[in-house]
Parts: sequence; structure tokens; C-alpha cells
Amino acid sequence: MTQLPILFLPGTLCTGAMFIEQINQLKQYCQDITVVQFTTEKSLTEMANKVIKATKNEPCAIIGFSMGGIVALEIARTHPQLIAKLALVNSNCHADLPERKIARKAQITQVKSGQLIELLSKTFLPNYLFKADNVHEKLIIGMAKTLGADCFAAQAMAIEDRPDSLSVLQQLKIDILIIGGKQDKICPIEHQQMMHKNLPKSRLQLLDQCGHFAPLEQAEKVSNLLTHWYLSNAL
Repeated sequence: MTQLPILFLPGTLCTGAMFIEQINQLKQYCQDITVVQFTTEKSLTEMANKVIKATKNEPCAIIGFSMGGIVALEIARTHPQLIAKLALVNSNCHADLPERKIARKAQITQVKSGQLIELLSKTFLPNYLFKADNVHEKLIIGMAKTLGADCFAAQAMAIEDRPDSLSVLQQLKIDILIIGGKQDKICPIEHQQMMHKNLPKSRLQLLDQCGHFAPLEQAEKVSNLLTHWYLSNAL
């Protein structure tokens, strides 16, 4: 049995609840699986430090979903020796776009006025999923309710000043898996392809009928891809 610990890094307003299927499958091969929960850390450095502590100074297989992938790249910037394998799921390595920074500030104001679920339902959910699904929507809203407005505000501020990290990725000499959704409006396939093009030894998997939440919409495929990545030797 492979002994490499696995760390799951969730996205904005996400908990380990969204990785249940992937965790259940990976448990067949690894008993040391941790979801590093981000709550009110207000910077990428604080988030990265939380993950670094969770590694216990041992190299780990890190799976970063969306914002979690951005945090993984911050770890790669400062502590690359702690990443034995890296999976970026519906994520990106670019700096925040100016128009998104403006939108984030407005969203933080809206959330602090008590409209977190309204923002999630009207603005985020239509861009999260390839098609409406009551079960998935209920799970996403449930995670947001659990984490709350302060968590959203902190996470939004933490990622808005992130630097471009492509050069950081290029320095990693490890097994990198990139998973994207063909219909992902937030981290579109063009960016997944760009990362793959600039990382000759990476593996790219683009999933059809899949938006931003691949671990939910294509749970079985993502589980199988992560299992193969985890069990395979580094490229």
C-alpha cells in the first residue's frame, strides 16, 4: 500500500463534503487523508502555513480544487519539497484579473449585508455547474452556510492579490495532473491547456458535461483519475 499522505485543499466556501466520493475511493490505497479546511485566513500565506503544518514536514500528494490549487502554488513557491505529487482540479495559476477584483469587493459588501446565500444562488451557482442539479446545489449551499460570510470575505481578500505562478509550476519536478471541465466558466479549458502546454510532463484531463465542480458533476471520473495519479510513478 502506498504510504504517501494525501491532502485535499478545498475551494472558496467549500468543505471536505464535496470530496466524499474521491476520499472514499482513495481510502482503499491510503489511510492518511486530510482535508485542510480554510476558514478565516486572510492571506495566501496564512492558508499555505496551515497546509504546511498539516504536512508534518513530510512530502505529500496535494489535491487542490479551485482556490485550493492557488494555495498549493503558494506552497510550491516557498516549500516545494513538501509537494511529492500535485493535482490541480478546476484551478488556475494566473494573477487575479482586474475586473474580478472589482467584482470581489462588491461581493464582499453584499455578503456582509447578510446576502451570502442570495449571492451564491444568483451569481455563483449558474457558473458552478454544467447543468442544474438539486443535490449538488444543496451541497454547495450547505457548505457555504456552514462556513459563513466572514469566511467568504476572508477568502475573497486572500486570493485577490495573488501573483502569477506559472514559473513556480515550471520549477516543480513532480507528477502534475490537471483536471478541468470543458464547460467550466470560471477556470476555462483555455487556461488548463495553457498550463499543460507549459508543463511538458504534466497530464491534462478535460471532462465533458462538466462545469467548475468536477468532483461533484463527474465524481467517478475524477475519483479514477486521482487514483491513477496517486498510484502511478512520477513522470
